[in-house]
Amino acid sequence: MISTFSPRAFLLGMFTLVALLGPPHAMSLSASATQPGFFGDSADSDTAAAATDERLVRGKVVAVDAARNQITLEYRPVPEQFLEGGTRIFDVAQDVALRGLSAGDKVRFDVERDGRRYIVIRLENSN
Repeated sequence: MISTFSPRAFLLGMFTLVALLGPPHAMSLSASATQPGFFGDSADSDTAAAATDERLVRGKVVAVDAARNQITLEYRPVPEQFLEGGTRIFDVAQDVALRGLSAGDKVRFDVERDGRRYIVIRLENSN
């Protein structure tokens, strides 16, 4: 028996595979969000925190520059803003206080996009 290549069958198979696996970004985000040990916390505490306020992102303070109203944060991915996890210098809104924060502090924050920059609009110390 000789088999022939069918483009229709191939495409149907590919669409089925994609539908079963879901979009590639969903797999990478869900895997990183459930890994225990990120910033020394566990996946269960992240889930509980997300249930209380889904918009707040967990991070760790790397540096604070109160004179420039900026903060450097190491943070988890922010899917709503299409911002991958990493370390970044953020501008801070005028009504957000930076007093009492120092390197190593664990924080929860919300960020808003303004053109090409991201501005922290809410910041909570979670030590």
